[in-house]
Amino acid sequence: MQQRSFLRYFMGLALPVILQQLLAHLLAMSDTIMLGAFSEDAISAVSVANKYFFIYNLVIFGLSNGVGLFISQYHGALQKENENRTLRFGLRLCVYTAIIFMVILLVFPSFIMSLFVKNEVLIRLGNVYNDIVVFSYLPYALAQMMGVGYRVIAQPRIPMYAGCLSFLLNIVLNYALIFGHFGFPSLGVAGAGIATLCSRIVEALFLCAVALRKESEFYLLTAYTRFSLREKYKIAQRAIPLVCNEFIWSLGLSLIFMNYCAVDERYIPALTVVDTIASMIYVAFSGCSAVTGVVIGNDLGAGKLKQAKLDAKKMIRIGLSIYIVGCALILCTSPIAPFLFSLQGESRHMAMQLLMIKACITWTQGYSETIYYILRAGGDTRSVLCIDGLFTCFGPLLLSTLCARVLHIPMLWMFAIVEGSSIFKIFIATWFYRKETWLKNLTERKHDLHETRNITEKKSTSMYQKCE
Repeated sequence: MQQRSFLRYFMGLALPVILQQLLAHLLAMSDTIMLGAFSEDAISAVSVANKYFFIYNLVIFGLSNGVGLFISQYHGALQKENENRTLRFGLRLCVYTAIIFMVILLVFPSFIMSLFVKNEVLIRLGNVYNDIVVFSYLPYALAQMMGVGYRVIAQPRIPMYAGCLSFLLNIVLNYALIFGHFGFPSLGVAGAGIATLCSRIVEALFLCAVALRKESEFYLLTAYTRFSLREKYKIAQRAIPLVCNEFIWSLGLSLIFMNYCAVDERYIPALTVVDTIASMIYVAFSGCSAVTGVVIGNDLGAGKLKQAKLDAKKMIRIGLSIYIVGCALILCTSPIAPFLFSLQGESRHMAMQLLMIKACITWTQGYSETIYYILRAGGDTRSVLCIDGLFTCFGPLLLSTLCARVLHIPMLWMFAIVEGSSIFKIFIATWFYRKETWLKNLTERKHDLHETRNITEKKSTSMYQKCE
Protein backbone atom coordinates (compact mmCIF):
# COMPACT_ATOMS: atom_id res chain seq x y z
CA MET A 1 0.00 0.00 0.00
CA GLN A 2 1.42 3.33 -1.05
CA GLN A 3 1.47 6.30 1.29
CA ARG A 4 -0.25 8.53 -1.26
CA SER A 5 -3.10 6.04 -1.72
CA PHE A 6 -3.59 5.81 2.03
CA LEU A 7 -3.70 9.59 2.47
CA ARG A 8 -6.19 9.93 -0.39
CA TYR A 9 -8.38 7.28 1.18
CA PHE A 10 -8.00 8.90 4.61
CA MET A 11 -9.08 12.33 3.38
CA GLY A 12 -11.98 10.88 1.40
CA LEU A 13 -13.41 9.34 4.56
CA ALA A 14 -12.29 11.96 7.08
CA LEU A 15 -13.46 15.19 5.44
CA PRO A 16 -17.21 14.36 5.40
CA VAL A 17 -17.04 13.29 9.05
CA ILE A 18 -15.09 16.42 10.00
CA LEU A 19 -17.63 18.59 8.22
CA GLN A 20 -20.51 16.87 9.98
CA GLN A 21 -18.86 17.24 13.39
CA LEU A 22 -17.95 20.84 12.59
CA LEU A 23 -21.60 21.60 11.87
CA ALA A 24 -22.68 19.86 15.08
CA HIS A 25 -20.21 21.84 17.17
CA LEU A 26 -20.97 25.10 15.39
CA LEU A 27 -24.58 24.39 16.20
CA ALA A 28 -23.75 23.89 19.89
CA MET A 29 -21.62 27.03 19.77
CA SER A 30 -24.40 29.05 18.15
CA ASP A 31 -26.81 27.83 20.86
CA THR A 32 -24.34 28.98 23.50
CA ILE A 33 -23.80 32.34 21.80
CA MET A 34 -27.53 33.01 21.28
CA LEU A 35 -28.54 31.91 24.77
CA GLY A 36 -25.64 33.91 26.22
CA ALA A 37 -26.95 36.98 24.42
CA PHE A 38 -30.43 36.24 25.81
CA SER A 39 -29.26 35.88 29.45
CA GLU A 40 -26.58 34.16 31.54
CA ASP A 41 -29.32 32.26 33.40
CA ALA A 42 -30.48 30.81 30.08
CA ILE A 43 -27.03 29.58 29.08
CA SER A 44 -26.45 28.11 32.56
CA ALA A 45 -29.85 26.37 32.67
CA VAL A 46 -29.51 24.75 29.25
CA SER A 47 -25.92 23.73 30.01
CA VAL A 48 -27.02 21.95 33.19
CA ALA A 49 -30.10 20.45 31.49
CA ASN A 50 -27.91 18.98 28.78
CA LYS A 51 -25.84 17.02 31.32
CA TYR A 52 -28.56 14.34 31.39
CA PHE A 53 -28.65 14.29 27.60
CA PHE A 54 -24.85 14.07 27.63
CA ILE A 55 -25.09 10.76 29.53
CA TYR A 56 -27.83 9.50 27.20
CA ASN A 57 -25.88 10.61 24.14
CA LEU A 58 -22.79 8.65 25.13
CA VAL A 59 -24.79 5.54 26.01
CA ILE A 60 -26.27 5.67 22.50
CA PHE A 61 -22.77 6.36 21.18
CA GLY A 62 -21.40 3.28 22.90
CA LEU A 63 -24.32 1.12 21.84
CA SER A 64 -24.32 2.21 18.19
CA ASN A 65 -20.55 1.93 17.87
CA GLY A 66 -20.48 -1.41 19.63
CA VAL A 67 -22.90 -2.69 17.01
CA GLY A 68 -21.02 -0.72 14.35
CA LEU A 69 -17.78 -2.62 14.85
CA PHE A 70 -19.61 -5.78 13.73
CA ILE A 71 -21.14 -3.97 10.75
CA SER A 72 -17.66 -2.82 9.76
CA GLN A 73 -16.13 -6.28 9.99
CA TYR A 74 -19.06 -7.98 8.23
CA HIS A 75 -18.68 -5.37 5.48
CA GLY A 76 -14.96 -6.15 5.21
CA ALA A 77 -15.78 -9.88 5.08
CA LEU A 78 -18.40 -9.25 2.33
CA GLN A 79 -21.23 -10.71 4.44
CA LYS A 80 -24.08 -8.48 3.26
CA GLU A 81 -26.92 -10.28 5.04
CA ASN A 82 -25.21 -10.24 8.43
CA GLU A 83 -24.31 -6.59 7.87
CA ASN A 84 -28.01 -5.69 7.48
CA ARG A 85 -29.23 -7.95 10.26
CA THR A 86 -26.73 -6.32 12.61
CA LEU A 87 -27.93 -2.83 11.72
CA ARG A 88 -31.55 -3.75 12.45
CA PHE A 89 -30.57 -5.30 15.76
CA GLY A 90 -28.75 -2.07 16.63
CA LEU A 91 -31.77 0.07 15.71
CA ARG A 92 -34.00 -1.95 18.03
CA LEU A 93 -31.53 -1.65 20.90
CA CYS A 94 -31.25 2.12 20.41
CA VAL A 95 -35.05 2.52 20.44
CA TYR A 96 -35.38 0.56 23.70
CA THR A 97 -32.61 2.65 25.29
CA ALA A 98 -34.21 5.93 24.17
CA ILE A 99 -37.56 4.95 25.70
CA ILE A 100 -35.93 4.16 29.07
CA PHE A 101 -34.14 7.51 29.25
CA MET A 102 -37.28 9.38 28.14
CA VAL A 103 -39.41 7.81 30.87
CA ILE A 104 -36.86 8.67 33.56
CA LEU A 105 -36.66 12.31 32.46
CA LEU A 106 -40.45 12.68 32.17
CA VAL A 107 -41.04 11.25 35.66
CA PHE A 108 -38.15 12.95 37.55
CA PRO A 109 -37.35 16.25 35.74
CA SER A 110 -36.74 18.49 38.77
CA PHE A 111 -34.84 15.82 40.68
CA ILE A 112 -32.41 15.37 37.78
CA MET A 113 -31.77 19.12 37.55
CA SER A 114 -31.33 19.41 41.33
CA LEU A 115 -28.51 16.86 41.21
CA PHE A 116 -26.33 19.50 39.55
CA VAL A 117 -27.56 22.87 40.86
CA LYS A 118 -29.67 24.21 43.72
CA ASN A 119 -30.62 27.52 42.09
CA GLU A 120 -34.44 27.45 41.66
CA VAL A 121 -34.34 29.74 38.60
CA LEU A 122 -31.92 27.44 36.78
CA ILE A 123 -33.97 24.35 37.72
CA ARG A 124 -37.17 25.95 36.41
CA LEU A 125 -35.60 27.06 33.12
CA GLY A 126 -33.89 23.70 32.70
CA ASN A 127 -37.21 21.89 33.14
CA VAL A 128 -38.80 24.06 30.45
CA TYR A 129 -36.02 23.02 28.05
CA ASN A 130 -36.06 19.32 28.98
CA ASP A 131 -39.86 19.05 28.72
CA ILE A 132 -39.48 19.75 25.00
CA VAL A 133 -36.14 18.16 24.14
CA VAL A 134 -37.04 14.81 25.76
CA PHE A 135 -39.18 13.96 22.72
CA SER A 136 -36.13 14.28 20.47
CA TYR A 137 -34.39 11.35 22.19
CA LEU A 138 -36.01 8.70 19.97
CA PRO A 139 -35.25 10.30 16.57
CA TYR A 140 -31.76 11.12 17.82
CA ALA A 141 -31.12 7.44 18.64
CA LEU A 142 -32.28 6.34 15.18
CA ALA A 143 -30.14 8.98 13.47
CA GLN A 144 -27.03 7.99 15.44
CA MET A 145 -27.35 4.29 14.63
CA MET A 146 -27.98 4.96 10.94
CA GLY A 147 -25.10 7.44 10.85
CA VAL A 148 -22.68 4.95 12.41
CA GLY A 149 -23.87 2.30 9.96
CA TYR A 150 -23.04 4.46 6.97
CA ARG A 151 -19.70 5.65 8.35
CA VAL A 152 -18.32 2.19 9.10
CA ILE A 153 -19.03 1.03 5.54
CA ALA A 154 -17.11 4.02 4.15
CA GLN A 155 -20.14 6.14 3.17
CA PRO A 156 -19.73 9.13 5.52
CA ARG A 157 -21.24 11.63 3.09
CA ILE A 158 -24.79 10.47 3.80
CA PRO A 159 -24.76 11.34 7.54
CA MET A 160 -22.86 14.50 6.58
CA TYR A 161 -25.75 15.64 4.37
CA ALA A 162 -28.19 14.85 7.17
CA GLY A 163 -26.05 16.88 9.57
CA CYS A 164 -25.98 19.84 7.18
CA LEU A 165 -29.77 19.83 6.92
CA SER A 166 -30.17 19.59 10.68
CA PHE A 167 -27.63 22.37 11.25
CA LEU A 168 -29.29 24.85 8.90
CA LEU A 169 -32.77 24.19 10.28
CA ASN A 170 -31.60 24.52 13.88
CA ILE A 171 -29.80 27.80 13.26
CA VAL A 172 -32.83 29.37 11.59
CA LEU A 173 -35.26 28.14 14.23
CA ASN A 174 -32.98 29.19 17.09
CA TYR A 175 -32.73 32.70 15.70
CA ALA A 176 -36.48 32.88 15.12
CA LEU A 177 -37.73 31.31 18.34
CA ILE A 178 -35.19 32.44 20.95
CA PHE A 179 -35.36 36.14 20.05
CA GLY A 180 -38.73 36.31 18.27
CA HIS A 181 -37.89 37.02 14.61
CA PHE A 182 -39.83 36.34 11.38
CA GLY A 183 -43.13 36.88 13.20
CA PHE A 184 -42.50 34.22 15.88
CA PRO A 185 -42.82 35.00 19.61
CA SER A 186 -39.67 35.31 21.74
CA LEU A 187 -39.58 31.99 23.61
CA GLY A 188 -36.03 32.02 25.00
CA VAL A 189 -35.07 28.63 26.46
CA ALA A 190 -38.28 27.01 25.15
CA GLY A 191 -37.44 28.26 21.65
CA ALA A 192 -34.03 26.57 21.82
CA GLY A 193 -35.75 23.33 22.83
CA ILE A 194 -38.24 23.46 19.95
CA ALA A 195 -35.45 24.15 17.45
CA THR A 196 -33.48 21.15 18.75
CA LEU A 197 -36.51 18.85 18.58
CA CYS A 198 -37.39 19.81 15.00
CA SER A 199 -33.82 19.49 13.70
CA ARG A 200 -33.34 16.02 15.20
CA ILE A 201 -36.62 14.75 13.73
CA VAL A 202 -35.65 16.02 10.28
CA GLU A 203 -32.18 14.41 10.51
CA ALA A 204 -33.65 11.01 11.43
CA LEU A 205 -36.26 11.18 8.65
CA PHE A 206 -33.58 12.05 6.08
CA LEU A 207 -31.35 9.10 7.01
CA CYS A 208 -34.25 6.64 7.05
CA ALA A 209 -35.48 7.92 3.68
CA VAL A 210 -32.02 7.41 2.14
CA ALA A 211 -31.87 3.88 3.55
CA LEU A 212 -35.16 3.02 1.85
CA ARG A 213 -33.83 3.74 -1.65
CA LYS A 214 -33.26 0.76 -3.93
CA GLU A 215 -29.56 1.54 -4.39
CA SER A 216 -28.95 1.79 -0.64
CA GLU A 217 -26.31 -0.41 0.98
CA PHE A 218 -28.85 -1.21 3.69
CA TYR A 219 -32.05 -3.10 2.88
CA LEU A 220 -34.51 -2.06 5.56
CA LEU A 221 -37.52 -3.56 3.76
CA THR A 222 -35.91 -6.89 2.84
CA ALA A 223 -37.01 -9.83 4.97
CA TYR A 224 -34.18 -11.42 6.94
CA THR A 225 -34.28 -13.95 9.71
CA ARG A 226 -33.53 -12.43 13.09
CA PHE A 227 -30.35 -13.22 14.97
CA SER A 228 -30.39 -16.27 17.17
CA LEU A 229 -29.76 -15.87 20.89
CA ARG A 230 -26.19 -17.04 20.33
CA GLU A 231 -25.60 -14.37 17.68
CA LYS A 232 -27.16 -11.68 19.85
CA TYR A 233 -24.96 -12.75 22.74
CA LYS A 234 -21.90 -12.51 20.49
CA ILE A 235 -22.71 -8.86 19.69
CA ALA A 236 -23.78 -8.06 23.24
CA GLN A 237 -20.55 -9.52 24.60
CA ARG A 238 -18.64 -6.83 22.70
CA ALA A 239 -21.19 -4.01 22.87
CA ILE A 240 -22.12 -4.12 26.57
CA PRO A 241 -18.61 -3.26 27.86
CA LEU A 242 -18.57 -0.36 25.38
CA VAL A 243 -21.98 0.87 26.55
CA CYS A 244 -20.88 0.52 30.18
CA ASN A 245 -17.72 2.44 29.35
CA GLU A 246 -19.62 5.32 27.77
CA PHE A 247 -22.13 5.39 30.62
CA ILE A 248 -19.42 5.38 33.28
CA TRP A 249 -17.34 7.95 31.38
CA SER A 250 -20.28 10.31 30.81
CA LEU A 251 -21.53 9.88 34.38
CA GLY A 252 -18.01 10.57 35.62
CA LEU A 253 -17.77 13.80 33.61
CA SER A 254 -21.21 14.86 34.84
CA LEU A 255 -20.14 14.28 38.44
CA ILE A 256 -16.94 16.23 37.79
CA PHE A 257 -19.12 19.09 36.51
CA MET A 258 -21.21 18.75 39.68
CA ASN A 259 -18.05 19.11 41.75
CA TYR A 260 -17.10 22.23 39.82
CA CYS A 261 -20.58 23.63 40.53
CA ALA A 262 -20.12 22.86 44.22
CA VAL A 263 -17.00 25.05 44.24
CA ASP A 264 -18.73 28.05 42.64
CA GLU A 265 -21.90 28.09 40.48
CA ARG A 266 -20.91 31.52 39.12
CA TYR A 267 -18.40 29.86 36.80
CA ILE A 268 -20.89 27.60 35.01
CA PRO A 269 -20.93 29.91 31.93
CA ALA A 270 -17.10 29.91 31.86
CA LEU A 271 -16.97 26.10 32.04
CA THR A 272 -19.58 25.87 29.26
CA VAL A 273 -17.55 28.14 26.99
CA VAL A 274 -14.33 26.20 27.68
CA ASP A 275 -16.01 22.89 26.82
CA THR A 276 -17.52 24.35 23.65
CA ILE A 277 -14.22 25.77 22.39
CA ALA A 278 -12.06 22.82 23.41
CA SER A 279 -14.44 20.40 21.73
CA MET A 280 -13.53 21.99 18.40
CA ILE A 281 -10.31 19.95 18.56
CA TYR A 282 -12.43 16.84 18.47
CA VAL A 283 -14.07 18.13 15.29
CA ALA A 284 -10.80 17.67 13.43
CA PHE A 285 -10.00 14.46 15.30
CA SER A 286 -13.43 12.98 14.51
CA GLY A 287 -12.28 12.36 10.95
CA CYS A 288 -9.30 10.38 12.25
CA SER A 289 -11.50 8.39 14.63
CA ALA A 290 -13.95 7.51 11.86
CA VAL A 291 -11.18 6.40 9.51
CA THR A 292 -9.58 4.38 12.30
CA GLY A 293 -12.80 2.42 12.80
CA VAL A 294 -13.29 1.80 9.08
CA VAL A 295 -9.67 0.96 8.19
CA ILE A 296 -8.87 -1.23 11.20
CA GLY A 297 -12.31 -2.86 11.20
CA ASN A 298 -12.16 -3.73 7.51
CA ASP A 299 -8.55 -4.96 7.79
CA LEU A 300 -9.48 -7.27 10.65
CA GLY A 301 -12.71 -8.42 9.01
CA ALA A 302 -10.75 -9.37 5.88
CA GLY A 303 -8.16 -11.24 7.97
CA LYS A 304 -5.34 -8.78 7.17
CA LEU A 305 -3.83 -8.65 10.65
CA LYS A 306 -0.36 -7.41 9.65
CA GLN A 307 -1.91 -4.60 7.61
CA ALA A 308 -4.06 -3.66 10.60
CA LYS A 309 -0.94 -3.24 12.77
CA LEU A 310 0.70 -0.97 10.18
CA ASP A 311 -2.44 1.12 9.75
CA ALA A 312 -2.86 1.45 13.52
CA LYS A 313 0.59 3.08 13.83
CA LYS A 314 -0.29 5.57 11.10
CA MET A 315 -3.57 6.45 12.83
CA ILE A 316 -1.76 7.12 16.11
CA ARG A 317 0.65 9.54 14.44
CA ILE A 318 -2.17 11.37 12.67
CA GLY A 319 -4.35 11.60 15.78
CA LEU A 320 -1.56 12.97 17.95
CA SER A 321 -0.61 15.56 15.31
CA ILE A 322 -4.21 16.80 15.07
CA TYR A 323 -4.50 17.34 18.81
CA ILE A 324 -1.14 19.14 19.07
CA VAL A 325 -2.10 21.61 16.33
CA GLY A 326 -5.56 22.12 17.84
CA CYS A 327 -4.18 22.82 21.32
CA ALA A 328 -1.73 25.35 19.89
CA LEU A 329 -4.59 27.21 18.19
CA ILE A 330 -6.67 27.29 21.38
CA LEU A 331 -3.69 28.59 23.36
CA CYS A 332 -3.16 31.40 20.85
CA THR A 333 -6.84 32.42 20.77
CA SER A 334 -7.65 32.00 24.48
CA PRO A 335 -7.41 35.76 25.26
CA ILE A 336 -10.09 36.68 22.70
CA ALA A 337 -12.35 33.60 22.42
CA PRO A 338 -14.50 34.32 25.56
CA PHE A 339 -15.56 37.69 24.11
CA LEU A 340 -17.58 35.84 21.44
CA PHE A 341 -19.90 34.40 24.10
CA SER A 342 -20.86 37.68 25.84
CA LEU A 343 -19.19 36.70 29.11
CA GLN A 344 -18.58 39.51 31.55
CA GLY A 345 -16.15 40.24 34.40
CA GLU A 346 -14.99 37.25 36.43
CA SER A 347 -16.60 34.69 34.12
CA ARG A 348 -14.66 35.99 31.12
CA HIS A 349 -11.36 36.12 33.01
CA MET A 350 -11.88 32.60 34.39
CA ALA A 351 -12.71 31.27 30.90
CA MET A 352 -9.41 32.67 29.56
CA GLN A 353 -7.39 30.97 32.30
CA LEU A 354 -9.21 27.65 31.98
CA LEU A 355 -8.68 27.65 28.21
CA MET A 356 -4.94 28.08 28.68
CA ILE A 357 -4.81 25.12 31.08
CA LYS A 358 -6.92 23.02 28.73
CA ALA A 359 -4.68 23.79 25.76
CA CYS A 360 -1.52 22.81 27.63
CA ILE A 361 -2.80 19.36 28.60
CA THR A 362 -5.43 18.18 26.09
CA TRP A 363 -2.84 17.19 23.46
CA THR A 364 -2.36 13.93 25.39
CA GLN A 365 -5.80 12.81 24.28
CA GLY A 366 -4.65 12.64 20.65
CA TYR A 367 -2.60 9.56 21.55
CA SER A 368 -4.90 7.83 24.03
CA GLU A 369 -8.10 8.51 22.08
CA THR A 370 -6.67 7.02 18.88
CA ILE A 371 -5.73 3.87 20.78
CA TYR A 372 -9.29 3.85 22.16
CA TYR A 373 -10.69 3.64 18.61
CA ILE A 374 -8.14 1.02 17.56
CA LEU A 375 -9.06 -1.23 20.49
CA ARG A 376 -12.75 -0.68 19.82
CA ALA A 377 -12.42 -1.60 16.13
CA GLY A 378 -10.90 -4.92 17.17
CA GLY A 379 -13.69 -5.61 19.65
CA ASP A 380 -11.39 -5.30 22.69
CA THR A 381 -14.09 -3.41 24.57
CA ARG A 382 -12.96 -4.58 28.00
CA SER A 383 -9.64 -2.80 27.55
CA VAL A 384 -11.59 0.24 26.30
CA LEU A 385 -13.57 0.18 29.55
CA CYS A 386 -10.34 0.18 31.58
CA ILE A 387 -8.55 3.02 29.79
CA ASP A 388 -11.61 5.25 29.45
CA GLY A 389 -14.52 4.75 31.86
CA LEU A 390 -12.70 3.25 34.82
CA PHE A 391 -9.77 5.64 34.43
CA THR A 392 -12.20 8.58 34.57
CA CYS A 393 -13.67 7.28 37.83
CA PHE A 394 -10.39 6.59 39.60
CA GLY A 395 -8.53 9.54 38.08
CA PRO A 396 -10.30 12.85 37.26
CA LEU A 397 -13.51 12.08 39.20
CA LEU A 398 -11.71 11.00 42.35
CA LEU A 399 -9.39 14.02 42.23
CA SER A 400 -12.25 16.48 41.60
CA THR A 401 -14.20 15.04 44.54
CA LEU A 402 -11.22 15.37 46.86
CA CYS A 403 -10.53 18.93 45.67
CA ALA A 404 -14.14 20.12 45.97
CA ARG A 405 -15.50 18.19 48.94
CA VAL A 406 -12.45 17.61 51.16
CA LEU A 407 -9.63 20.02 50.37
CA HIS A 408 -11.83 22.92 49.11
CA ILE A 409 -9.28 23.98 46.50
CA PRO A 410 -10.08 27.07 44.36
CA MET A 411 -11.58 26.48 40.90
CA LEU A 412 -8.44 27.27 38.90
CA TRP A 413 -6.16 24.87 40.76
CA MET A 414 -8.83 22.19 40.87
CA PHE A 415 -9.29 22.42 37.09
CA ALA A 416 -5.53 22.10 36.52
CA ILE A 417 -5.24 19.03 38.76
CA VAL A 418 -8.24 17.27 37.20
CA GLU A 419 -7.14 17.96 33.61
CA GLY A 420 -3.52 17.07 34.38
CA SER A 421 -4.45 13.55 35.44
CA SER A 422 -5.00 12.67 31.74
CA ILE A 423 -1.20 12.47 31.32
CA PHE A 424 -1.22 9.11 33.14
CA LYS A 425 -3.74 7.79 30.61
CA ILE A 426 -0.98 7.68 27.98
CA PHE A 427 0.88 4.92 29.82
CA ILE A 428 -2.27 2.87 30.50
CA ALA A 429 -3.39 3.10 26.85
CA THR A 430 0.06 2.06 25.60
CA TRP A 431 0.04 -1.04 27.79
CA PHE A 432 -3.32 -2.24 26.46
CA TYR A 433 -2.36 -1.43 22.87
CA ARG A 434 0.83 -3.50 23.05
CA LYS A 435 -1.05 -6.50 24.44
CA GLU A 436 -2.62 -6.80 20.93
CA THR A 437 -5.82 -8.37 22.23
CA TRP A 438 -7.58 -6.14 19.70
CA LEU A 439 -5.83 -7.83 16.78
CA LYS A 440 -8.48 -10.40 15.84
CA ASN A 441 -11.26 -11.15 13.35
CA LEU A 442 -14.74 -11.13 14.97
CA THR A 443 -16.70 -12.33 11.95
CA GLU A 444 -15.31 -15.83 11.36
CA ARG A 445 -14.46 -18.95 13.24
CA LYS A 446 -10.77 -19.82 13.28
CA HIS A 447 -11.04 -22.64 10.74
CA ASP A 448 -12.83 -20.37 8.24
CA LEU A 449 -10.37 -17.49 8.51
CA HIS A 450 -7.96 -18.61 5.79
CA GLU A 451 -10.81 -19.22 3.32
CA THR A 452 -12.39 -15.84 4.04
CA ARG A 453 -9.08 -14.08 3.46
CA ASN A 454 -8.69 -15.72 0.05
CA ILE A 455 -12.26 -14.90 -1.04
CA THR A 456 -11.89 -11.29 0.06
CA GLU A 457 -8.63 -10.80 -1.80
CA LYS A 458 -10.08 -12.29 -5.01
CA LYS A 459 -13.31 -10.28 -4.96
CA SER A 460 -11.86 -6.85 -4.29
CA THR A 461 -8.73 -4.85 -4.69
CA SER A 462 -7.26 -2.92 -1.84
CA MET A 463 -9.76 -0.41 -0.45
CA TYR A 464 -7.14 2.30 -0.72
CA GLN A 465 -6.63 1.65 -4.42
CA LYS A 466 -10.34 2.18 -5.07
CA CYS A 467 -9.84 5.85 -4.41
CA GLU A 468 -7.33 6.27 -7.20
